[in-house]
Amino acid sequence: MPTNDSQPPTDDPAIDLDHVRAGVEAAVREASEAIRAVLRQQTVKVGHKPGEGPVTEADYAADDVLRRHLLALIPGAHWLSEESEADTPMVRGEPTWVVDPLDGTREFLRGLPEFGVSVGLFLDDTLALGAVGLPVQDEVYLGICAGDRREAWRDGVPLPMLPDDGEVRRVVVSRHDYEWRQIHHHLPWDTYPLGSAVCKLVHAATEDRTVYFSTGPRSVWDVAGGAAVLRGVGGALIMINGQPLDLSPQEISVPPYAAGAPADCRTLLRELGAPLED
Repeated sequence: MPTNDSQPPTDDPAIDLDHVRAGVEAAVREASEAIRAVLRQQTVKVGHKPGEGPVTEADYAADDVLRRHLLALIPGAHWLSEESEADTPMVRGEPTWVVDPLDGTREFLRGLPEFGVSVGLFLDDTLALGAVGLPVQDEVYLGICAGDRREAWRDGVPLPMLPDDGEVRRVVVSRHDYEWRQIHHHLPWDTYPLGSAVCKLVHAATEDRTVYFSTGPRSVWDVAGGAAVLRGVGGALIMINGQPLDLSPQEISVPPYAAGAPADCRTLLRELGAPLED
């Protein structure tokens, strides 16, 4: 994808990713607490976005927290959120926050602890840093994947790199794929359903030889935060043709993918008969 050469590269030292990381962790923790505060109420206000599903006061509360804190971390950065409008149009190559303040609203409303906060930072149209907050578990995961740097943490403790040996033990899928498409009948591995994309990406990043298979479509704000954590431990999002999936704030729709250690993802895709490219 072409970029404006006058923009700073992803690893531009003008943006201190370690400083940004600390600010993102604090923002995600506060957003998670805003969601828990709504959970403690006796009732929850719920609306509906035409053609998209429910939205709650918890979505908006978390969005307000994230917007206030994240935009202050990088002055002039752009904003792309599922739940709020941008103040200015996005410009290709400029720093952009991509946010889903509550990924898994349906699970939230059903009382299932399978939802989370997703934050991704794109520099020069490339995912550089991201975070996932799991409010019920009171955990925050962060990943840096800028340039050659690959690091990830859970509550400040470094996460180990994934073994990339092509072995698959478990596959995590959406509840729709499990309950309606019954995809587990087509796979030779232990396959289990889970709610939001952020939760499934955390499983792929932290569970040895676990691959998340998404039949899609997804939106970039569902995926960005968890994708950064996954890349921080050496994982990747792999498209059906076997090629890496590069996210961009310019492309909201995300096609089907496998997420996990790259060789493990390709093992899964071969089992499904996907036409992998060399």
